[in-house]
Amino acid sequence: MRTLMLCLLLLALPLTATALAQEQLPLEQLILQQHFTQKELERTLTLIRQEENRLHGEIAQLDLDLQRKKLVMDAMRRHAGEVAKAYYTGERANLLTLLFDTKNFNDFLLLFDFLQILYERDLTKLEAYQKERAAMTSLQAERQNRLTLLQNLRQQYEKQLADMLAIQAEKEKNVQMLSDPTSVQALMDHLVTDWRERGLPAFQTFFNELSNVMFQISELATPDRIQSNGLFTHTLTIRQDEFNRFLVSKDELFKHTQFSFDNNQLIVEGSYDQVHMRLVGTYELVSTKALKFHINELYYDGFALPASTIEELQKTYDLGFYPELISSNIQVEGITLANQELKLQLKINLPFGFKK
Repeated sequence: MRTLMLCLLLLALPLTATALAQEQLPLEQLILQQHFTQKELERTLTLIRQEENRLHGEIAQLDLDLQRKKLVMDAMRRHAGEVAKAYYTGERANLLTLLFDTKNFNDFLLLFDFLQILYERDLTKLEAYQKERAAMTSLQAERQNRLTLLQNLRQQYEKQLADMLAIQAEKEKNVQMLSDPTSVQALMDHLVTDWRERGLPAFQTFFNELSNVMFQISELATPDRIQSNGLFTHTLTIRQDEFNRFLVSKDELFKHTQFSFDNNQLIVEGSYDQVHMRLVGTYELVSTKALKFHINELYYDGFALPASTIEELQKTYDLGFYPELISSNIQVEGITLANQELKLQLKINLPFGFKK
């Protein structure tokens, strides 16, 4: 169980680390937020470095495989060339002689086909190896691109961590200013351990289930919720209370959370597995076929989670909306979240090339 002191601190904790500094709230809370952010960045960096090492290993193995394939292909090319030369210069006289020793035209054709099959078999093998090598080259390029993106991401996080480490000196100085530095250090250690052992798994479970349910949102696209704005344009309206009931009907995990639509933001607040969470996010129309969800703010028991953790969760769990789940002929033109309602502006594209 968490200590009483930690609970009291959490109750008074503001929503962001910036707010902490601006409002000059108790030093203990600022120290806890700084420590939490720093340790989360360190955890994310560890995961990224592990992924980097794995990709380095995969790329190295692909390099070896490609080199082996090249050697095999070079040998096969030489062999195919020698076979072709033998066929077309008469060096395989014994085989060619058989053609002229045939008793009838049918035997001649059969033997000729046999010789041609021998030659074409080599070319077929070579072509198969070329295709396989091309696929491996493409895979290697994909792995290299992933590695480059990962390295860029790591550099960004390392810069953030460097900034945090610069603050660490100030944090440690602040700790010494406290009347009881030992108790605050214990709180810092407990906060990080509690997040990693209890908080993070709860967030992962919650996001996983939410991602699964988001792919079932099409069930709410019933006629009574769709208003026609013309022959081809319609508006799907989902009320906040309907959305919350829908979530609970799919999984009781959402029983203690409230999803709100306000100011074009989706706000989630509540608890799961005795972990309090708060999420603020927005939808972005990336194409007529997809609405991508961006998490702008995320809090664990009142502590702001850093961008690295938010990106990690967004990468793993898809909370977007795809109108094709309603119908392949539907496109989305806009979304608004206000007055406790989510409104999707939809356009219908009729099949067979029919246009307005």
